[in-house]
Amino acid sequence: MNIGYLKKISQAVLLCWAVVGSAHADELPAGTVISKANFDAVKDKQFEGKRVGDMIPERLEWMIKERGLTMKIRHSEKIEMDSKYMEATQQGKGKVKFDPATRQVSGWTAGMFFDPQDIDPNDPHAGDKLIWNLRSPTYGATMDLRDISFVFIDGEEGVERVQRWWSRRYYMEGRLDGGPVQEGDGDIMQKTLLVAQSPQDIKGLGTFSIRYNDPSSAKPDDTWAYLKSVRRARRLTGSAWMDPIGGTVQLYDDWDIWDAIPTKYKSTKLVDTRWVFAIAHSPELSVDKSKEGSHAEFPSVGLGEKPFYYPAKHIEWEPREVYVIEGTPPEGHPYSKKVVYMEKDWPRPYLGEAYDQNGKFWKFFIFQNRPDIGDDGYKAVMPVVGHVIDYKANFSTTWSSNMKSNPAGVEENDVSLKQLLKIAR
Repeated sequence: MNIGYLKKISQAVLLCWAVVGSAHADELPAGTVISKANFDAVKDKQFEGKRVGDMIPERLEWMIKERGLTMKIRHSEKIEMDSKYMEATQQGKGKVKFDPATRQVSGWTAGMFFDPQDIDPNDPHAGDKLIWNLRSPTYGATMDLRDISFVFIDGEEGVERVQRWWSRRYYMEGRLDGGPVQEGDGDIMQKTLLVAQSPQDIKGLGTFSIRYNDPSSAKPDDTWAYLKSVRRARRLTGSAWMDPIGGTVQLYDDWDIWDAIPTKYKSTKLVDTRWVFAIAHSPELSVDKSKEGSHAEFPSVGLGEKPFYYPAKHIEWEPREVYVIEGTPPEGHPYSKKVVYMEKDWPRPYLGEAYDQNGKFWKFFIFQNRPDIGDDGYKAVMPVVGHVIDYKANFSTTWSSNMKSNPAGVEENDVSLKQLLKIAR
């Protein structure tokens, strides 16, 4: 036997083991907490075969290095949307039409407007198509924001006050709850109720809005606000979708980080497809009513440590492949640009950025999501905590909710102007 040959084989095996050992040495273990103290030491290491620093967008890196954000990482886990939603997407192929001249769609029934697998990243209208997907009922036919609370947080002083609300959104089309896929005559896309429950000085304040099924967005939303002082509802202007929700730093347009249909924006464009750390498996309990009045009421928010408005340190971030979509809002909008980081396989936003009219970075959005099973068995992915951070003011209105998909027994009339008046009074 050739001794030299054996030596070469042995050396090759040793080299392979050395490479494998080195790869494992450079792989961060799940449970690692990324912080300012170790960022430079871990940024070039691997996690699930990807460079750690490449999965942290520029603004998140700045928050880690300069503003005290920490990220406990976990391994990613496959999430399955409901089979009815995915099947409806496939059935819509060839029926849904996109007009490049108007950026409008037609022929959609349910599921995603466009299968992400079929969207060409080089298509100049890829961003439009992906935002149209975001406007499909991704969290079921009805979204029930149970126990929703807005916590007003000063980055230096901590919690200023807490407002508790109740909200529900009812989709009139794309419904996959076992009943009709469309309700009404097709004129209305969705209806939304938002009513304050406490404290006493705001109890009963609320809004009811109707978003019409107008692909051109020429017909503005109808929105009514209930005013306690006169005990009646007042119709708001068509620009209410760009206004703040109550006294929060979150606009109605920030409801799902990006709530408008694409034609309300001057333009939308797909700027990147990448991997980022995001929160896709937030704990089921976001509001612990048994701990009302204490920081423990909101276990997913880090209220006990400065700057008080980030995800709690035990909340885990995982690698998710996302689309990065940039939008230019219309005249009169507070933002000059909005950016959303949205799950690649189905439309669920994780992170977002907003810039002021001078193009300066203004707000950052961190939305905690989790898979959910509705009362009817529908599988959805829900946003359950929203960190809306105004960095100009070092202030946040962070909301938390024990959100549920497709609550049993809810009908169209339960989300209406009449219902707003009934609850508010």
